[in-house]
Amino acid sequence: MNSWIDKRNNLQCKNLLFAQKIFHFLETGQSIFLEGEHGIKKANQGLKNSSIPSIFFRTGGSSGNAKWIMHNEESMNFAIGGLQEYLGEEQISSWCCLPLNHVGGIMQIWRARKTGGKVFFLNYRDLSKESFVGIILNQWISLVPTQLHHLIENSTACENLRLFKGIFVGGASLSENLAHKCRKADLPIYPCYGMTETAGMVTMLDSNSFQSGMSGVGHPLSHAQLKINPDTMHIQVKAKSMCLNTFTKGDPKEQWLNTPDFGNQDRSGKWIIKGRSDRIIVTGAVKVNPLEIEKVLMGCSTVGECYVHGIEDDKWGQKIIIFITPKRADIEELKSYAKTHLKPFQVPKEWHLVDKLPLTAMGKPIV
Repeated sequence: MNSWIDKRNNLQCKNLLFAQKIFHFLETGQSIFLEGEHGIKKANQGLKNSSIPSIFFRTGGSSGNAKWIMHNEESMNFAIGGLQEYLGEEQISSWCCLPLNHVGGIMQIWRARKTGGKVFFLNYRDLSKESFVGIILNQWISLVPTQLHHLIENSTACENLRLFKGIFVGGASLSENLAHKCRKADLPIYPCYGMTETAGMVTMLDSNSFQSGMSGVGHPLSHAQLKINPDTMHIQVKAKSMCLNTFTKGDPKEQWLNTPDFGNQDRSGKWIIKGRSDRIIVTGAVKVNPLEIEKVLMGCSTVGECYVHGIEDDKWGQKIIIFITPKRADIEELKSYAKTHLKPFQVPKEWHLVDKLPLTAMGKPIV
């Protein structure tokens, strides 16, 4: 049952051992909760409403509304089928460097098991330490923008990344600055959009379109539909891969999920994500989209990465704070740049120069 394991793996790799443990429980009929990076908790007595073992992912912690999302083999397989149809491939093999307690990590193994592919585990930083020329063949890799940001500046990493059939990039928005660097490095980037509730990606932009300068996250995959809620202007998603426990009534595959994301379609029907409502900052009674501030500050040549956040404040309601890398950046230059290029109410009140942004391994905020 472990035919999905790439023989080049270190058999004592923690993620490999964790993956084997996860699928041992599922294959023996036990539903499980994934707790932390390598934690598993059995679901008491299984689940009476399903004869198929289920797996629960914890999500939403960054917004303060953490919840458990339930999937099983059926919902995950719909997501795999949609991706297979899009790529036109029977087997999907991956180099996995995402945490396995997240859908983005575990789906790489599920795809390999379902399609006859293989999985090789590594720390994404290893791509910048040694050349894998001759080893990467017909493989895919999934990265979040934070990981890609660290790799793009390293020539060895770029050499390795160019060898992959494709690089799925999701979990957070790909900034214009990072997208430009990826195009310049000729990386086979596939921007995508998805969520834990849908077992991962529901849209994708092909690498040729990305390289030609197109932005956004592409068209919906065959198992999913997207539309705009006319009342809230949020994106809604309906997918055959929808989780089993979000809706209290009816078939989850036929329900529209209200997301916190804003977006629109371009003339060709490709989707563009504009930001998240749960990140909107209300400061001095004015609504501010942090992505707009981040986009402007990323235009400053001394900025590596930045993340804008709002915290409670007696005077402003919420106070805009910003985290910027690298730590050696000139703070006064950045403040001057912000005052010149931002509206007064958009200028952060608090500035933090840091070695790395306060983000999880999946690129989610931990502040």
